[in-house]
Amino acid sequence: MRSPFIKNIESGGGKEKIRLNKRVATFLCCIFISVLFWLLMTLSKEYSITVVYPVNYVNAPKDKVIANTLPSFINIEIRSKGFFLLAYKFKDPQIVYIDLNESRPMGPRNHYYLLTNSQIGKLTEQFSSRIKLQGVVPDTILLNFNKKITKRVPVRANLTLSMNSRYQQSDSVQLVPGFVEISGAADVIGKIDHVETVPVTLKDIDKPQSVTLFIANDTASGDIELSVTKVKALVNVKKFTEASIDLPIEAINLPPGYSLKSFPDKVNVKYNVAFDNYEKINAQQFRAIIDYRKAEPGSNKLRIVLEKFPADIRSIKLNPEKAEYIIKK
Repeated sequence: MRSPFIKNIESGGGKEKIRLNKRVATFLCCIFISVLFWLLMTLSKEYSITVVYPVNYVNAPKDKVIANTLPSFINIEIRSKGFFLLAYKFKDPQIVYIDLNESRPMGPRNHYYLLTNSQIGKLTEQFSSRIKLQGVVPDTILLNFNKKITKRVPVRANLTLSMNSRYQQSDSVQLVPGFVEISGAADVIGKIDHVETVPVTLKDIDKPQSVTLFIANDTASGDIELSVTKVKALVNVKKFTEASIDLPIEAINLPPGYSLKSFPDKVNVKYNVAFDNYEKINAQQFRAIIDYRKAEPGSNKLRIVLEKFPADIRSIKLNPEKAEYIIKK
């Protein structure tokens, strides 16, 4: 059993510990308040910092195009209270716009310069009223202008097509529009005779397709402006079937007074035709010939040529491809 004396000591030690904890808490609170006041006083003062901004150039002369590469970023020294600078320091920088209309000619023809500090007034309008602009780097931007021309050129479809085994393309790919206007530096535009679309592949096609194709703008000598950036490609397909027909072989360009007999005297023509046109095909639409003028010395064979055939058929195969012949007076 503890004595009353020991209990009093323990009780006194506990109170002493509580008082110490209160002192520490009070001390830390005072430090926190002091730091807070110091921070508020510090951030309420004005400071200057330099921030890197992406830049867009506007109001270039309509009859000219920029031939050199302009800076993509500029450094702007801004001044404001610490609160606002802190926000500008950590957020993504906004795009700023520089007006090329204020560029001035210098030295050689088509060479210009632009003093960026002369645009501080216009740049300031793009910022909060709490921000003051004090300087821009680089202080001068050099520009080379080339004459701008416009030309109309055809569009070529960079389109790879793969049909279903029972289908074939019924006509060429149609582009709408088929021509576009391109604008840019005269020395660049003069070398361009067409534009191409971005490559697209279509597989296992079994019905007509309408596809949007984007025009590629990757000229090595500089960008071009396009009147349209995309075209529509119309791909027409039809279901086809295989058919065949036997045709007599006709000889042409024989010497006067001579006749020719071929072996065989007929050729089998296999072809693919759209179901819609199957019944429209007949022998009168074909003509198979051998040309005596193309006879080779020491050979008794001539190549069979399908001189006439319907425009609607595809994948034509002749059997045989050559015929033996005898010529007599």
